[in-house]
Amino acid sequence: MNETHRIDRVRYAPATLAAAALCTLLNAAALADPPATVVDSQRIIHSLQSNAPAPMTRGLVVAQRPAAPDSHKISLDIRFANDSDRLTDAAHSQLEELGTALASPELAHSRFLIAGHTSASGAAEHNQHLSESRARAVRSYLVQHFHIEPQRLASVGYGATHPLPDFPPAALEQRRVEISAQPTTF
Repeated sequence: MNETHRIDRVRYAPATLAAAALCTLLNAAALADPPATVVDSQRIIHSLQSNAPAPMTRGLVVAQRPAAPDSHKISLDIRFANDSDRLTDAAHSQLEELGTALASPELAHSRFLIAGHTSASGAAEHNQHLSESRARAVRSYLVQHFHIEPQRLASVGYGATHPLPDFPPAALEQRRVEISAQPTTF
């Protein structure tokens, strides 16, 4: 009986291990962040342009409304390692698009503010420092990889003090980087 039991264990061990591995993989996938949404460079340019031409209708030019102070900004899903300012592989695709947009002729003479935000999970002071570090990491990446002039990019961290109104304070969507066009050009 002891010998038969040992043979059964050997025979079923690979199937048991495979089932356990599958369960672990499915659980990890269920707990993982959703895939990053990458905004293309043309949409970034359009969102950040402060001198977009007025829309035309059958030859008539429709006057633009005065821009709201925050109208030339875009929120991007730039991923970082958990509780870190280290950019993940998923962040690089979005940063490629952002770097391409900021280096484009349409935005070449504009200045931008890179604002880091966190969710409300954790201590406020820690979130503040984390959001500042993440905004600086994005700025450094753009300066190093796209040769954006450093004086064109400012960075600031807001922690969890500027939450998005449509999401709970601890939601993943609160962890974001916003890029805003600044009024001064050079």
